Amino acid sequence: MSNSDTRIPNLTEKDLAASLPDVRSTLSLRGLRAPVSIIRDGWGVPHVRAESEWDAFFAQGFATAQDRLWHMEYDLRRALGRWAEWAGPQALPQDKLWRKLDLENAAKADLDVTGDDAVRMLQAYSAGVNAFIETTKTLPVEYRILDDEPEPWAPWKCLAVYKLRNLPLGVWEMKVWRARLARTIGAEAAAKLFRGYQQGNLLTTPPGDLFEGAELDGLDELIAAIDLAGDLAFGEGGSNAWVIGGALTATGMPIIAGDSHRQLDTPNVYYQVHVACPQWRVSGYALPGTPGAPHFSHTARAAWGMTHGYADYQDLFVEKFSKNDDGGLQYLAEGEWRTASSRVEDIHVRGAGSQQVDVVRTRHGAVIAGNVWEGSGVVFSHPGTNGGTPWANTLLGLLRAKDAEEVEESLRDWTEPVNNFVYADTAGEFGYRYRGRIPIRSISNAWRPVDGSGKEHEWSREIPFEEMPAVRNPATGWVVTCNQRVTGHDYPHYIALDYSPHFRARRVVTRITDMPCGSASADNMQRIHADITSLPGLAFARAAGRLDLPDGPLRAAQQSLINWDGAMEVDSTAAVIYGAARAHWVKALAQHAFGPLADEVVGSARGAPVHLAHLYSRSVAAMEQGDPALLPVDFDLDAAVKDALSAAVEELSGMLGPDMRSWRWGDLHRTEPAHPLSEPFPHLAALLDPPGFEYAGDGETPQAAAYSIVDRFKITTTSSNRYIHDVADWRRSKWVSPLGASGHPGSPHYADQAPLWATVRYVPQLWDWDDVEEAAETTQRIVPAGESGGK
Repeated sequence: MSNSDTRIPNLTEKDLAASLPDVRSTLSLRGLRAPVSIIRDGWGVPHVRAESEWDAFFAQGFATAQDRLWHMEYDLRRALGRWAEWAGPQALPQDKLWRKLDLENAAKADLDVTGDDAVRMLQAYSAGVNAFIETTKTLPVEYRILDDEPEPWAPWKCLAVYKLRNLPLGVWEMKVWRARLARTIGAEAAAKLFRGYQQGNLLTTPPGDLFEGAELDGLDELIAAIDLAGDLAFGEGGSNAWVIGGALTATGMPIIAGDSHRQLDTPNVYYQVHVACPQWRVSGYALPGTPGAPHFSHTARAAWGMTHGYADYQDLFVEKFSKNDDGGLQYLAEGEWRTASSRVEDIHVRGAGSQQVDVVRTRHGAVIAGNVWEGSGVVFSHPGTNGGTPWANTLLGLLRAKDAEEVEESLRDWTEPVNNFVYADTAGEFGYRYRGRIPIRSISNAWRPVDGSGKEHEWSREIPFEEMPAVRNPATGWVVTCNQRVTGHDYPHYIALDYSPHFRARRVVTRITDMPCGSASADNMQRIHADITSLPGLAFARAAGRLDLPDGPLRAAQQSLINWDGAMEVDSTAAVIYGAARAHWVKALAQHAFGPLADEVVGSARGAPVHLAHLYSRSVAAMEQGDPALLPVDFDLDAAVKDALSAAVEELSGMLGPDMRSWRWGDLHRTEPAHPLSEPFPHLAALLDPPGFEYAGDGETPQAAAYSIVDRFKITTTSSNRYIHDVADWRRSKWVSPLGASGHPGSPHYADQAPLWATVRYVPQLWDWDDVEEAAETTQRIVPAGESGGK
């Protein structure tokens, strides 16, 4: 495909169907060592049965390529800064950043230090992917749209696509945004907005404890940020997870459940798999392009789930640069000028030629902003890109782990993201461990970009694995992690400044502790997944109920909130009144607190949403406690609540009509999944985009569905999977995807799980082979090259 190719493809439903892979024929494949069966159940989920570990990973790669080949290459192109080759000029800004981060070399460095067994795992998986590319008679329809073909897969690519999906979960953009805010509104005003995790809010460890630490004081650091960095120019997620010990369950064995919260990607970011060989067996969610199932899965002996840990493990160093005598680039480090690594790369842009980008590295990492040829640049420093780490060992270690002790030990090599990890085993052990690599350094690094020319901000070492927060069989009988603060103020190491507010965690804990002892089951975990009680909504409703309002629509809206139980139901009038009022309330808070940057904040500028979430959390506490000290200075609580309610009634009357009784949250709060090629090829959107659904909950309920304030009520972040692992009987485990197992728009499994997901129902997570074979929709045998295999 040439860079100037701007042909507009035309497609029909028949074209989509014609691109589907063969999942029934017996196929002879190079690289396979013994026959393997791949059974797809009625939801298109592959169940792989192999005779060796090599063949298990080979078949996982083959089956994944059948269902998600273009998805894998889409992620790889973005990881390598090559998305503009397909998407055109609109992809250029993100390509420039990813090209500077140089994930190709970072992935290859990881591969170089990975253990031999894990390398063979990556090789086998890649061989399976390539076997599909070499033998398939049909390719995903996206290749026809783009007039292109897939490139061969390789072990390092498995690592690169994983980095793409997880590196953005770090906090470096928050540091950039804090520095910009301090420069815009002043360090003193900015410091008052960053007060840290609130006293009295839930901790993850010890389970059930509340935070009692002091507020943050970042004034000096923000002043330094202004002096050092000037106005930086640069081109979020969460989750729920919990484990309940056998003392509280109906079976006497643990249960693990949860869901991951991300943007609603198309195809879905996760891929359901069931893979078995003599050495191990796993059922869980994989990332297409990467072997194993490291996040939300179970084997025959153990189960695990995870949430984003909100750790600070990414720093920004401001470096001084100059040209050396040869015209090359050098940077100042501890009083001497050192040679920087520098090269120029071409980014090819579909329909628009190419552009060049400087890829520059110093001792601290990759330069991602600034103009090094004019004297300064901002360097991104991160354990996952500064040098090779053997994190891929964990992918294999989890599969081989025989008990809780080995599950924990398998996490030792993990790098990113830093996660909260809950686990249980078939002996009844259960627990929690924080995992990942967090450098130990000055607190200045936490707040802002720092001067990279001296020694004072250097990393001394990483927090030792043994000193990371962890609990085993806690007396509470449960552990709940919903991105809240990990541990108390007396923990000896700095982990992070920012965490998610604890509203979701409070609801999950309430649900668990309200269950009669010995009653917890896989079935009633569904009620936790489906919890849509908004604690901030109830606080706002109480605050609105105290107002003296005139008769008419405003009084009627007030009464609706007074009578409300806080449930963000799709049929609820009170929920939509609160949802609209919350948007106006948040915007008023942002305008009052963030001044000229308010529009950026409510528009979810990178790095800003967490700060806005904390401000909103404090406003909720102010409503609950009647304490104006929790709000920005001179912010009138009652007047702001009244203004938000009034604006909501006016807005909803225009959107939904004058009859308040007909207003429904589900009429506005909907999913709108979009295929990545719908934007560059809008005329194909109707064929490529899955259907949307009305959806309960909001950003602060366990059934999470954060929505845009600018693109009003469009769901931005939501559950990207749900899972329930019943350790007593894996057959009772359940799961669901927000779309489907297949990445092919023409497949019946492209979005067939979406109606169940939208109403918090599940598809069976089949485990016994008799059940798998009974539910088989298709059965395929793959055999070594030269064998016919039979059927």
